[in-house]
Amino acid sequence: MFTLGASLGRIGRTAGEKLGHCGQLLQTVRMSSARARNSLGTNVHFTEKLDDGSIFVSRVPKELPTITEADLPPPIRKYKSVDIKELPAELRRAVQDLRTDDPQHWTVSRLAKKFDVPPRAVLKLAQCPEWRRQEIQLQADKEWENLGYKKRLIRINRLRRRLLQ
Repeated sequence: MFTLGASLGRIGRTAGEKLGHCGQLLQTVRMSSARARNSLGTNVHFTEKLDDGSIFVSRVPKELPTITEADLPPPIRKYKSVDIKELPAELRRAVQDLRTDDPQHWTVSRLAKKFDVPPRAVLKLAQCPEWRRQEIQLQADKEWENLGYKKRLIRINRLRRRLLQ
């Protein structure tokens, strides 16, 4: 949907027309996505009406083509498989104690470096305490309140795109 401007040559207006800025007559035109793509020169693959009434316009196909390993370029380097070594009981207990005592200082990455284990192993052993999760959530809420209109809109649209996938 876009707006066409015309001079105010006629006195009577039809449905869908209104006066714009500086007395210019505006007419709203509804178009299908194929017609919009051809007339506007954009690569619109599909449009979808969202729950809140807005229209999502995608410039990428809804279903991406399948890519086989033969289509990919050769790997740059070989990756080693990560082996999670089993920690003894006293070290597991030490990881859990440090994480529960001071989760702000003993983050997952610090504990992983200290005990020479991957971060996934630390997450399995010692999750973040509930009070620390609430602190992090309050901090994120404060940051959200300090964001400007445009950055909020960008993040909301990003979430909408993730939900459509």
